[in-house]
Amino acid sequence: MTIRRSVSSVLLTTLVLAAGTFCPSAAAQETSSDDAPTFVVPPEHPTEVQVGVYLLGLSHVSEPSEAFPTFDVEMFIDLSWKDPRLAFSIEGIEAHVFQEQEAEEKLSEIWSPDIEIQNEVEQRQTESVRLTILPDGTVQYEERFGATLNAELDLRRFPFDAQTFDLEFQSFVWDRNELVFTVNEDQTGFDPEFTTPEWFVTGTEAVLGIHSEIRDDRAFSTYIFRIHAPRHSGHYVLRFMLPLLFVMMLTWFAFWQATEQRLRVGFIALLTVVASHTVISQDLPRLHYPTFADVVLIVCYAIASALIVESILVQRMETGGALERAKRVDRWTRWLLPVVTAVVLVGSLLVLWS
Repeated sequence: MTIRRSVSSVLLTTLVLAAGTFCPSAAAQETSSDDAPTFVVPPEHPTEVQVGVYLLGLSHVSEPSEAFPTFDVEMFIDLSWKDPRLAFSIEGIEAHVFQEQEAEEKLSEIWSPDIEIQNEVEQRQTESVRLTILPDGTVQYEERFGATLNAELDLRRFPFDAQTFDLEFQSFVWDRNELVFTVNEDQTGFDPEFTTPEWFVTGTEAVLGIHSEIRDDRAFSTYIFRIHAPRHSGHYVLRFMLPLLFVMMLTWFAFWQATEQRLRVGFIALLTVVASHTVISQDLPRLHYPTFADVVLIVCYAIASALIVESILVQRMETGGALERAKRVDRWTRWLLPVVTAVVLVGSLLVLWS
């Protein structure tokens, strides 16, 4: 009988602990141990948590050819909420301040928002932590961290594109009936002096919302920190577009040469475009829709091919004795080709930038 009672006691304890672990409503109880209270329920329903996010640097963005792009950031986050249960009045002490490991231990003893970054690729790397508790029960949590996050890129205008990079903060436990985010404008922004070789940040914004997930039928308050960053296109213009532009201009001048020489120029131009495309193909996005860089390459292929086809037709006309007709075709093609090229490029700009 004693053994059965012991087994029953162990099973009952295990079930209680399991219920407290997997069920938030069961876990959210106010307990105490050795006269040191641990508050695991929000002080109010809902509790307002002020969020301030400051971007220290956009350190890396995946290459356009990456199938699953990511971006790396250095961030500073500031959380603030009020918990009257933590209020104190001790003469000579203006605030309780905890740092690093001591702050994490103290945070585990009190109620906290339990914020996670929903679109992070892996757990963020915390660099420093500071926890401050003021006499009126106001709690201030400060953390500096680095993180790698998923990026959703729109590369239609590549390499003249501008992207938005989102960091979505959400509580892992407390729904919107228990926790609501608000924006701390004073602590939200970015460092304008930080620069990267390919990107420059022009602005940031905070977006509040409500989000539901498959994991839970409850709705959760969300805080999205959005980074606006255009791409520095100089690398692609200087090493890709300008060289091809010069080659196509020289190709166009070939219309004033003898027909026999045009074919050679046309094939050289076509091989040049193929070689350039092969070299830069690793830097181009692998997408199901065309980018502006793709349009430029297609236009270059078309110009070189048009020179070859037109030269063959004119040569056949001259061989057949239709000299006047060959001259008319030459005159029309000389001016029609650059006009069509300009219309295609301008039209692409209007479509992609609309």
